[in-house]
Amino acid sequence: MAAPSGIRMAAVFGEAKPEYGGHDPDALPRRPVLFHAHAHSQAPLRVVATDLRSLAWRCSLDLDDLQDLQDDVGIGGSCSDFLDYLCSSFSSAQVKLLFPAAQGPDTAELVATKAKGLPRITLPLHPVAASELKDVIADFSLALYASYKTKQEHASREQERVSQLMESLASERAKNEVMQKQLEALSFLDKRKATKPKLVTDQVPSVPGAPLGSDQVIVPVQKQTSVASPSKVPPAKVPPAKATKRVAHASRRARGVRGALLQDDNDDES
Repeated sequence: MAAPSGIRMAAVFGEAKPEYGGHDPDALPRRPVLFHAHAHSQAPLRVVATDLRSLAWRCSLDLDDLQDLQDDVGIGGSCSDFLDYLCSSFSSAQVKLLFPAAQGPDTAELVATKAKGLPRITLPLHPVAASELKDVIADFSLALYASYKTKQEHASREQERVSQLMESLASERAKNEVMQKQLEALSFLDKRKATKPKLVTDQVPSVPGAPLGSDQVIVPVQKQTSVASPSKVPPAKVPPAKATKRVAHASRRARGVRGALLQDDNDDES
């Protein structure tokens, strides 16, 4: 396995569930055990497991040890590919801290499985001496805080980016609502312009050469009264004159009633 310079694996923190095997549980840790695994160029892989109180285990693997581990696991590819597989395995929920029955209670193994059915990673861990225990736990705590701070900064940047995107989205929605209202208003006006001539055309015959204005009042055909021009009006039929009897003057009628008949001189001459 070729070892490129600057090999690194992102820091991984997790909980390793203890499995006691044939040992007395009272002699083994009862508190939760946390682990920290990371890789860098000086020591490609370092793993520490501790209960943050009185127990700690660790191991350090160089490039040759990593090559042997890769051969034992049966994972092909480069060193970086194998470190990616290790990181995925340690990040899974299938990480255990085993205390083999054939070994003493101080010896432990960190076992990680990326997924069911895939090759299992097994790392032997050695107990930390009492003189180094405080420093190991302190380094573990500082590394855990540094990882937390880094993730918090990433989350803060992501939150800020999400807020900016939400503001931009709200602005675009407001613009779209204004444009939608404008389009609806224009569509309503277009429908009115298109519907009004259609109704008039359905009821009134078009008059060639006569402009149709919005202020004109058009009377439907059914309600129009045809007015003929004077030139086309037929001459009125004049009833024939009838002979009328001459009505005697009132003074003559009065004289007739008295019984005297007076004749005018004009009548005698005739």
